[in-house]
Amino acid sequence: MRYRAFLSYSHADAHWARWLLRRLESYRVPARLVGTAGRDGPIPARLGPMFRDRDELPTAGDLSTTIREALSESATLVVICSPAAAQSKWVDAEVQAFLAHNSRDRVLCFVVDGEPSRNDCFPPTLLAPDAEGRVREPLAADARKDGDGKDRAALKLIAGLLGVGFDTLVQREAQRRNKRMAIFAAASMAGMALTSTLAVTAYVARNDAQRRQAQAEDLLGFMMGDLREKLTTVGRLDLMRSVDDKATKYFATLDPRDLSDHTLEQQARSLTGIGQVRLEEGNHPAAAAAFAEAYDRTRALYDRKPSDGQRLFDRAQAEYWIGYVAWQQDRFGDAEAWLTRYRDSALKLAAMDRRNFDWQKEVAYGHHNLAVLDEARGQHAKAEQALLKELDLFRGWVQARPQDLQLLFEKSTIESLLGSNALRQGRLQESESWFADSLSELEALRRKDPKDARWREDWVDQQIFLADVRAQRGRMDEAHAATELANREADAMVKQDPTNKKWASAQAIARFWRAQLEVEDPAIGMPKAAEAERLLAAVHAAEPKDMRMRQWLARTRVLQARMAFEQHDDATTRERMTAAHAVIDPGWKSGEGELLRITLAELNTLEGEFAKRNGDPATAMARWGEARALLLDDKAPDGPTFARLDPLVRTLHFMAQDEAAMPYRQRLVAAAYVPIEPLPPLQGIAAR
Repeated sequence: MRYRAFLSYSHADAHWARWLLRRLESYRVPARLVGTAGRDGPIPARLGPMFRDRDELPTAGDLSTTIREALSESATLVVICSPAAAQSKWVDAEVQAFLAHNSRDRVLCFVVDGEPSRNDCFPPTLLAPDAEGRVREPLAADARKDGDGKDRAALKLIAGLLGVGFDTLVQREAQRRNKRMAIFAAASMAGMALTSTLAVTAYVARNDAQRRQAQAEDLLGFMMGDLREKLTTVGRLDLMRSVDDKATKYFATLDPRDLSDHTLEQQARSLTGIGQVRLEEGNHPAAAAAFAEAYDRTRALYDRKPSDGQRLFDRAQAEYWIGYVAWQQDRFGDAEAWLTRYRDSALKLAAMDRRNFDWQKEVAYGHHNLAVLDEARGQHAKAEQALLKELDLFRGWVQARPQDLQLLFEKSTIESLLGSNALRQGRLQESESWFADSLSELEALRRKDPKDARWREDWVDQQIFLADVRAQRGRMDEAHAATELANREADAMVKQDPTNKKWASAQAIARFWRAQLEVEDPAIGMPKAAEAERLLAAVHAAEPKDMRMRQWLARTRVLQARMAFEQHDDATTRERMTAAHAVIDPGWKSGEGELLRITLAELNTLEGEFAKRNGDPATAMARWGEARALLLDDKAPDGPTFARLDPLVRTLHFMAQDEAAMPYRQRLVAAAYVPIEPLPPLQGIAAR
């Protein structure tokens, strides 16, 4: 099957579909389950691809070919249930089409609104009698606040997708029905229960070591398993956090060398879960402490049996999480140390079983993590080496598995990253070559499987990347051609599904480049920039927390202000500069991105030009000083990044500092950079 699941939903519930898709795609299967038997074979480390976006359905009342094919290639149908979904003929049609070739136990419901007991949220087909004339209650996870809650419901759904624990969960509920009041009482006194449990365990330990060991394992299983489950169900997350805190402190008092393998495994799983919860809460110190304790236990397990690959895998996951938390805390040195350990563990793991492809891919992930970290630190040359090692692995895998389109897709992504990396280092020709290689891979994918939307999305991105680098190399005709190809494909995608925000974003960015390439002819560029701004503003309004869209909207408004300035339209220039600040300033205060930094610097420079033209040289110099500070605030050993050089040269020129700008001009010249707008001429400096 190509897809793990097909997400069926009413467009009224599109925000739920986006949330659920992100949760499913980012979920990491617990290490203890990876490789064990599930309903569909060995359980992988990730759930796998999901199908969410669907075509506009034809007026004839039938599902499109794309939808039917996706349904036939999906292992499970997930229905986001609500009164709107129950009334949607398209959701019901998708259920009918899926059930034509699959059993009902392959349909999982995710209730977000309505009342399941009144059956007002399920599509009619799910409530119809089966072949035996019986009406079976749909398998459902209840995401409503007075149900499971969305987090608990998502975990139930994941269990169903993996084919583990879902039926067991239902059976366990029936078996423990008579114990419910006792469990709730334990929940209300969670902190005291845990303290008492530890005291009893200590008492038993003094009398009988074996009995103590068994009691400790059982109690830990209850506290971190059943009790956590019940507390989540009744919505008492505060008590669950108390249990987590006390359990973490208790675990820290134990010496892993004194514990059985079973206890260590149980504690490692519990601590990893606690760390992930703390990470989602933004409590990085607590997350780091939990992951560190999990690492101590997985390391002890591995040391006891170094030949056990699963134990090495578990240790590697703990190393990854410790490194990731350090990264989130901007402790880049610690992050590098732990992510390097993870990479090295992955290399050792891969060598233990060359036939285990999931273990082989851990090596690629190890290189990738270090590459992204190095990029974030401005260490582009070091990041490039890690990406090249990752690419070398994928080249071999693609050659050995030519039918695995996902591998080819991941290879194209690495080539694109290398293109961006080369661009940041000012190697324009090499950057263009990498982008062209990535585009070639994507075109091959589109020929092999033209219906997969992922290929189309990335194909549009690569055309935009090529337009950018070709414009910087002075090849404007080719830049225009790539831009128009991107715009045509993005338009077709948005026409196919106007509700797809990702496709709408691609269309808006393509429109920006159509305007950007006309910056020297404002009469032509202004209407194009206005269209780009309208599209980007709509996407930003729908997803106000999307940092990427904020950056592109800001860039477009600065472009509009620049064009109005060149046309001596002071009123529009002032209004567009104010509009640009309205979107830039909130993002800049929250520390968003390099692109926003450069855009703010360009806006400050333009404000300085505007002030000077309107007879205010003091304000002009102040604004240029702010722009210079933004562009020179760089800890990289090689000075400002390549993308900052063009605006920096212009800013220094306005400040009459052409001599200081000379090294940056020379870097641009060495890269064979050709700006769309010519750089200002040198004044009073001999040709060099």
